[in-house]
Formats: sequence, structure tokens, C-alpha cells
Amino acid sequence: MIQLDAFIFAAALLLLTPGPTNTLLAAGGALMGARRALPLITAELLGYAVAIATLEVFMAPLIDSVGWVRLALRIGCALYLAYTAWLIWTAPQANGERAVTWRGVFLATLSNPKALVFVFVILPPRSIGVAELVQPYAVILFALIALAGSVWVSLGAAIHAGARGRGGLAIRRASSVVVALFSALILASTLPPAASIAAPATRSSG
Repeated sequence: MIQLDAFIFAAALLLLTPGPTNTLLAAGGALMGARRALPLITAELLGYAVAIATLEVFMAPLIDSVGWVRLALRIGCALYLAYTAWLIWTAPQANGERAVTWRGVFLATLSNPKALVFVFVILPPRSIGVAELVQPYAVILFALIALAGSVWVSLGAAIHAGARGRGGLAIRRASSVVVALFSALILASTLPPAASIAAPATRSSG
């Protein structure tokens, strides 16, 4: 079973990396101020709850019966994060501002591929039991979601004035590096499972 300290580190790192939800939260903090944008975090929490529950109910049973699906999803998550890192690094420095709504944050989170990473990479397998999965892992996860969301709202409110200068560029480049490192860690975690899948095929062909 995954250790709690490793779980907290991995979940916090993923939640703090840029993505569609965090971008909207930061924009909300910049447009509305930190206090008025804080309710957007409830949209993020609900979006992740629905996405993770759906993946656990409908995708996890498929994982249990077809072993290579988990490996494929891990690789897909890693490639998505690598692509995200590239987009962040190459994004234009000046971006237009749009109104941010509760519904928009919920839908962005509902379709956020980070939910895949949580279910198939970071959270323990369903075999530990529902009670053990909820307490403490799910409780800690949603506390971290609320905390990370608050950080992004506050960050958007704090750096909005200088976001078009060199400070904004440095923050974006540093975020891109963090995302790329997380992608590399996920890809590295696929090597042992890939080897175990390939070994029986090699023996049967020989």
C-alpha cells in the first residue's frame, strides 16, 4: 500500500502544477480578488469528486480484468503532462482575460486529466477496501485540493499586476519544469509493470 507521506507529496505536487482548473482559479483571483474567488474552490472540489467517483466505478473494474489498461493509462497521463509542460513553456506572454464562473471551473475540473492520475497512479488500489480508501486517503486528498486551490486563487490575485513582465515569465517557465518532472516520474513508474507484461509474452514466443 502507498505510504501516506509519499501519497501527500505526490498529490500536492500534482495539484499545485498548472492545468485548466488552476488556470481558471488564478484568473478568478486576478479578476475578482481572493475573497470573492474562493467559492470557485467548491466547484473544483465537486468536479474532482464526480470525476474520481466515475473513474472508480466504471474504469477501475476494467483495470482489474485487463492488466495492461492501467499501464496504458499511466503512459497516457504522462504524455498529457509532458504536452501540458510544452504548452506552458511556449504559451504567449500576454493573454486576454475572460470572466470566470463557478460552472466553468466545475466543467474544467470534471474533464481534467489529473483525475486519471489520481485514480490510476496516486490513490491506492480499490482492493484495500472502500473504508480504507476514504479514510484517510480521500479525506486528505480533498483537503489538499482545497488548500492548493486557495494557493492558486491567492497567487492569481497577488501577481496579476506583474504577470505580463519578467516575473510572470519566470513563474510560467518554472511551472513547466515541474510538470515535465512529474511526467518523467510517471513514465519511470511504468517501466517495471511494462517489463512484467513483456516477460510472459517473450517466454511464450520462445
